[in-house]
Amino acid sequence: MWATLDFEASGLSEFSYPIEVGYSLPNGKDHSLLINPLSASDDWVYWDDFSELHIHKITRYEVESNGKQVVDVCRHLNTVLGEYELVFCDSEWDLFWLGRLYHAAHMRPSFMLTEICCWLKQYNGLEREHFKLALERQGPVQHRASHDAKQIRLALDALVGNR
Repeated sequence: MWATLDFEASGLSEFSYPIEVGYSLPNGKDHSLLINPLSASDDWVYWDDFSELHIHKITRYEVESNGKQVVDVCRHLNTVLGEYELVFCDSEWDLFWLGRLYHAAHMRPSFMLTEICCWLKQYNGLEREHFKLALERQGPVQHRASHDAKQIRLALDALVGNR
């Protein structure tokens, strides 16, 4: 059985960092956490106004006021996702942001995050286009982490089922 994970970030740049993480579990439970950039040991200052206004619509004030400490987010993810053999994301950016998150917390994930299209090709012979079509059938992407993680899980379930 697998879970899926998705991030929203301060932008799409080598200087960007995660501001929200969400996951979707096989039992249908979905959850997201805002991440407070002020709690990172790294210098998380990059902010893309276009992303805030036109993509995820999460303000810097919101993550600073309501976000969880990076250490607490990592502990939560380790507890929940550590029991799954496979945890999937749909973008290499998610791998990057997971690395930034755990580096900032001076921790390591208890799970292996795998980019879904690489796995689909290797183990099922399916191309990225198959997954993209299955994802499009789930409806529009909202660019909120738990919603998008759920869409990824449902698209994957539609393609190969959750074993």
